[in-house]
Amino acid sequence: MSDRGRKKWWVVGCLALPAVIILALATVAGLTWWSSRSAEPRSTVLVHERSDSEPLHDQGSTTTGAPLRVLLELESCEVYIEPSAAGEALSVEAHYDAHDYLLEEIIEQGVPELYRLRFLATSSRLITGLKQGLRGGQPQLRIRLPVDRPLELILVQRNGGAIVDFSGLHLLAAEFDVSGTLLKVDADERLRGELERFTVQGRQGGLVVESLDLMQPKRVDIDYRMGQAQLDLRGTWISDTTIDLSMSIVDVILRLPREARIQGLDTDRIESPLSEELPAATLTFSVESGRRATLRVFE
Repeated sequence: MSDRGRKKWWVVGCLALPAVIILALATVAGLTWWSSRSAEPRSTVLVHERSDSEPLHDQGSTTTGAPLRVLLELESCEVYIEPSAAGEALSVEAHYDAHDYLLEEIIEQGVPELYRLRFLATSSRLITGLKQGLRGGQPQLRIRLPVDRPLELILVQRNGGAIVDFSGLHLLAAEFDVSGTLLKVDADERLRGELERFTVQGRQGGLVVESLDLMQPKRVDIDYRMGQAQLDLRGTWISDTTIDLSMSIVDVILRLPREARIQGLDTDRIESPLSEELPAATLTFSVESGRRATLRVFE
């Protein structure tokens, strides 16, 4: 074949390749558009009734009944976790496309009783992403936790966002394992009972934790690999707390309370003498940071 013939076929190949790519993308986009138009999003409400017959309340403000462990395994969604009204059971309200996601609940009896909710993508990330772009948002879940039972919450989430409100819950433990997720945890009123541990493992996302003084966890473990984090500890602490921070490629803003003793952080404020009127609560820090991690401390 002559040089002119080779050049001709090379030009044809260069022109044909983009055309094939455009055609393939158009086909995928067309099928995705047709699928999103032909399948209406599903709305589901799940209600988990109590398994025991003990009364919901006693004479005071404490709670009764067997403890409940709530395990949430979520993927590519927006979730809102909040307290239920007094006397109401755990409930889940979900809005999603049943063609692309699986919603499943599993209940295991025992002490504590286990309530497990799985919300997982069954289609490829490309297809679900295109559909979400056409519909203007991710699937949404609203989970209401009972205020009348001792609870342990475990949230495992991959991609999406989570807003968690612990106000007034009888929370024993809170564990978060998130990746590619924006997570915000807050409370407007004190928890019932004692929160033994508050744990966050995060990768490639953002973390905002506010009102930790209303939660009063005995132990806080934050292990964040990449992203940004804000931890607000301001307020009045009435019990000692151990706080372990492990950071890699992350920018952390830490806001300290004025009315507490601080140990383990090298700041001028820590070295100044405390007034005798301040409470005896002590926050003890242990910080492990990588070379590309930044910890900024404010009051």
